[in-house]
Amino acid sequence: MKKSFDILIVGAGTAGMACAIEAAQRGLSVGIVEKSDHIGGAMHWSGGHMSGGGTALQKRKGIDDSPEDHYKDILRISKGTGDLKLIQKAVQEAPKTIDWLDEHGFEFAPEAPRIIYGHVAYTKPRTQYGIDKAKSILKVMQTMWDSLKGNIECFLEHPVLGIDQVNGKWTRIVCSTYEGQLVLTGDYLVITTGGYGSNPDYFRAKHPDTPLMSSTYPTATGDGHKMLEENKGMFRMADLHLPSLGGMELEPGTGRCNFNEAWAMVMTSIYRRPRDIYVNLDGHRFMNEDETDADIRERHVTKQKSWRFWVIFDEEGLMAKDENGNENPIVIGWTIEQIKKEAQRGKCIFKAHSIEGLAESTKLPYETLSRTIANFNRYVDQGEDPDFNREHLEYKLSTAPYYAILVYASVLVSFGGIAVNSDLQILDTDGQVQTGIYGAGELLGLGALSGNAFCSGMAITPALSFGRILGQSLGK
Repeated sequence: MKKSFDILIVGAGTAGMACAIEAAQRGLSVGIVEKSDHIGGAMHWSGGHMSGGGTALQKRKGIDDSPEDHYKDILRISKGTGDLKLIQKAVQEAPKTIDWLDEHGFEFAPEAPRIIYGHVAYTKPRTQYGIDKAKSILKVMQTMWDSLKGNIECFLEHPVLGIDQVNGKWTRIVCSTYEGQLVLTGDYLVITTGGYGSNPDYFRAKHPDTPLMSSTYPTATGDGHKMLEENKGMFRMADLHLPSLGGMELEPGTGRCNFNEAWAMVMTSIYRRPRDIYVNLDGHRFMNEDETDADIRERHVTKQKSWRFWVIFDEEGLMAKDENGNENPIVIGWTIEQIKKEAQRGKCIFKAHSIEGLAESTKLPYETLSRTIANFNRYVDQGEDPDFNREHLEYKLSTAPYYAILVYASVLVSFGGIAVNSDLQILDTDGQVQTGIYGAGELLGLGALSGNAFCSGMAITPALSFGRILGQSLGK
């Protein structure tokens, strides 16, 4: 069985849906292949933070911004790393993309746009998102998608087995189906298969010195990367990888954590002043828990064994309220009772009525941990931290029971990706254009769009924008 389309897309996630919608609106026939049983990809999972300079929302809120200012901020935060031509393309298109969603009824969170401090902050309120995270984006796109079904044929549960050339141009894919194989052809192929953070073997091959604790969407298994590499596609920028702090492995041994379920507030101290200390696997403090810069904190953790550490606090620190009278415990969105209940399980949060008991349950060296806590308590008494210059020294660790949370530097997004040129054409290992085949989305890697840093909104916004660009330009 064979079917032919004007544009053939692999991956019905953020970039793939955007591409299909734009192409179908132009009257082109679109085939889109998806290995999962649903469309939307990581939009079911992501926080949905977009960034763009000079959007209609910013103008309504009286915020003066521009793509040029956005680009300067990214250069500052990333220290000029990444694919600068792609970054320029992304920031120029970003306000158009966010306005596109806005014009189609996107429901912005009332506080947006904001400056986000979980990453190194932009100089202006530029991060824009919906009331239901990335699902707000999916809601708008689903409406447009449904209205265009006459021009879009979606093949769910059709994993791709391979791609083929005809007369030197990539035009054909072979899919697996319940009945056997299906061959689809397109005048243009667009690969938008997402990242690879949920494929431990592939991740470790690309990042042999990086521990993997994954919080990526379960279908992010690098299928497109592997397929393109088998056909001389160039993989690049894995060396720019940077983790995100806060992952909690609720079920030990799974190698999985989930930002939406359990995440420790350790990315910055701006949202929560510390009532705890951070110790490495040897029982030593290793950084200033007051540090506000997310990038500095991330790099401190990558110098520790296994890129993980323990957050240690006592009953007083757990029960304390912040300056606004809110509980604001260490786990984002959790109540004190949730933390206590999880501590009873003793899987990722541990509880003991003595420091010795806490050391035993966490397998931290008791003498070192005891000395670390005693030194910190003395610093609180004297109002000065000579080790790390921490300023917030209100709470000692002296009120039993004592608690410890094992926190990981986690993978939220893949930094390595397949190389494309400024027209989003996939390049081979010699840097030459592969005719007829294009890429967008996390397939390109966050390293290309954000450099060796987390620049807010530079994952989902370029995915939407580049998908739209391909849907608007291919097949003319």
